[in-house]
Amino acid sequence: MTTRTSRIFTLSALFAAMIPAMQASAAGFQVAEHSAAGLGRAFAGEAAVANDASVVARNPAGMTRLDSTTVTVVGSYIAPEVKLENSQGSSEGSKSVANEAFVPAAYVVMPVDEKLAVGFGANTNFGFTTNVGSNSTLTTMAEKSEIISMNLNASIAYEFNDRLSAGFGLNAVHTEAALIRGFGSEPGMGPLDPVLANQSVLDIEGDDWGFGWNAGVLFKMTPSTDIGFSYRSEVKQKLEGKSEPTLAAMNPMPGLGDKILVGPGHVDLNLPAIAELSVNHQLTDSVSIQASWMRTYWSSFEEINIDLDHDKGIVEPQNWEDVDRISLGATWQYSDKLALRTGIAKDESPVPNAEHRYFSIPDGDRMWYTVGASYIMDEHHSVDFGYAYLQGNSEDVTHYTGQVIGEVAESSAHIFSAQYNYRF
Repeated sequence: MTTRTSRIFTLSALFAAMIPAMQASAAGFQVAEHSAAGLGRAFAGEAAVANDASVVARNPAGMTRLDSTTVTVVGSYIAPEVKLENSQGSSEGSKSVANEAFVPAAYVVMPVDEKLAVGFGANTNFGFTTNVGSNSTLTTMAEKSEIISMNLNASIAYEFNDRLSAGFGLNAVHTEAALIRGFGSEPGMGPLDPVLANQSVLDIEGDDWGFGWNAGVLFKMTPSTDIGFSYRSEVKQKLEGKSEPTLAAMNPMPGLGDKILVGPGHVDLNLPAIAELSVNHQLTDSVSIQASWMRTYWSSFEEINIDLDHDKGIVEPQNWEDVDRISLGATWQYSDKLALRTGIAKDESPVPNAEHRYFSIPDGDRMWYTVGASYIMDEHHSVDFGYAYLQGNSEDVTHYTGQVIGEVAESSAHIFSAQYNYRF
C-alpha cells in the first residue's frame, strides 16, 4: 500500500470512529449534513453537482467528474432547540430536549483511468437523541431515546461517454439504539412519587450491522445543464441488547411487577430508502442554479418494537408516511477563488398526525434557510463553509390518551459546517 493510500484510509478510519455523536436535522431522524458546500445551497442539486469527494454520499456517478484523487473531510455542528409542553401548558424544563452535536464525515475518490473511478466514505444518514429527563410527567413516554448510525460506503463509477456516467456502491451500516422509559406519572396525575421519580422501568441498549446499496446516474443534458438521479436502499436491522432498568434492582411496591421490563431482547429497526432527482444549470459564466426533489420512504418505519424474552416488551406504532423534500439553491462564482451560495428547502415530516407523534421523536414540518461559501487556496487546497437555520412548526401530541396531552412548543436549529478538500 502506498504512503498516500495509507494516509487516506487512516483518515477515513479516524472520522468513522468519531461519527457516533450526532443529532437529526432533516425530517424524521434523517441526517443530511454530508457536505458544507451542499449545506450552503440547502442541498439543492446534490445528485447533479460533483465538485469534491462528498459525491460518494449522494451520487456515486459524480466520481467520474473528478480528474485526480480527492480527499474531503467535513465537520458540522448542530445546535437544536426543541421544547415540549404538557397539556396544562407547563414547560418540561428550560433546556432543549434535543442535544447539541458534532457530525463528521470523510470521503476519498480515486480515478483508476479516464473512465473508471472508485471511492470510499464514512458518514451518517440517520440518528437522533432526545432526553426529557427522569423527573418529568413525560418520562413514561420519552425519558430518553437515541439512535446512532454509521455508514461505511465503497463505490465504483464508470463514464460511458462524455454525457453519461453511472455509479454503484455497497454500504455497511452500524446502528446503536438506547431507549429509557421512566416510572413517571400519567399526564394530569400530579407530582411524581418521590421514591420512584428517578427510576426506570425500561432501559435497553442494542446494536447491529446492516447492509444495503446505493446507485446513481449523472447525465449532461446540454453543455450547461446536468441532471442526476440517485437511490439508496432500505436497511433492515435487529438491534440486540439487554434491558436493565433501575427499578429491577429495587423491591417495588405490589402491582409494579408487570411494568418493569428486564432481560435480553432486541429492537427491530428499518432505515428507509431514499431517492433523489437533481438539476444543476449554469445560467451565466458566474451564476448557476440548483434544484432537488428527494423522496424518503418512511412508510417502512411502521413501529418501534422492543421485544424482550418472556413475552414482555413495548410496541410503539409509528405508521410514518413517505415524504418529499424540495430544495432550491444558487451559486455565484464571485472570482476565480471565491464562490458564494444560498438556498431554501421545505422538509416534510413523515409523522401523519398528532396521534402518531411521540415526545421521543418530536418531529414536524420544517423550512431550511442557508448560506455558504467556498475558497480555493491553491491547486491542491480548498475550503467550504455553510450555515443553515431550520424553523419547525408547533405540533400537538395526542398519542398517549387520544386527547391533546401536550405539544412540541418550539422546534428550530442552527447548523454550522466546515469542509476541507485536498486534490493530489
